[in-house]
Amino acid sequence: EWAMAGWVEVLPLILCSHDENFAWLNRTDDNKTAIKLANPKTAEYQVIRTSLLPGLLKTIRENRKHPLPIRVFETSDIAVKDTSAERQSRNIRHAAAVWCNKTAGFEIVCGLLDRIMAMLEVPRIFTHTENATHGYYLKETEDPTFFPGRAAKIFYRPKGNPPYSESQMSQTPSASGTAQEAAASGPVAAVKEAVSAAVSKLKSTGDVEIGLIGILHPTVVEKFEIPYPCSALEFTLEPFMKEVPHIWADDA
Repeated sequence: EWAMAGWVEVLPLILCSHDENFAWLNRTDDNKTAIKLANPKTAEYQVIRTSLLPGLLKTIRENRKHPLPIRVFETSDIAVKDTSAERQSRNIRHAAAVWCNKTAGFEIVCGLLDRIMAMLEVPRIFTHTENATHGYYLKETEDPTFFPGRAAKIFYRPKGNPPYSESQMSQTPSASGTAQEAAASGPVAAVKEAVSAAVSKLKSTGDVEIGLIGILHPTVVEKFEIPYPCSALEFTLEPFMKEVPHIWADDA
């Protein structure tokens, strides 16, 4: 669908340098996520990417002399550490796209997200439809990779996970008797109980954070030697992937 919309699919390497994966995106390495090579041949192949953005931005860097706008996307796997798995790691299917032009074009990548969600039959949840039982929505956030005030998290509400209603909240002990007990014991306890109730409400909605969208921070495009502003989106496809049939299964 993205290719039919005029975007160019690219296939960069899954390996990248540590700086490209973290420092150049204004991110820090927690030493718990990225899979690092013990003896990399060059400084460009030190880690397995945990994001598709470095490969897309390097592609734009090498093709920055092409006519604008440059619009590229990739649908592929990233890899992260997973101590619960037998091989201590797992692959996650991601989709990402970057728009590069003389203007940031944030509305362009928003439209691209709307298009792919429409093809996945996932409706947009607006303020007046916030009680919908299925769909996706954006929520403003601050992320060092993106320009301040120009980034949002992408949330997905799977089918069968209705939002938490106010009537349900009023019936929970944490929001009624327990909260009153906390208030009686002191203001600090009351605040802690209110925060706990809010977290419980968020968890009970079943909404899943699947990605980010926004205008890339100027320092990010500068480090990748891109002379124009860029907007990007990246999200996981795992919630939408249907079970693959076992083609080698013997049905007889």
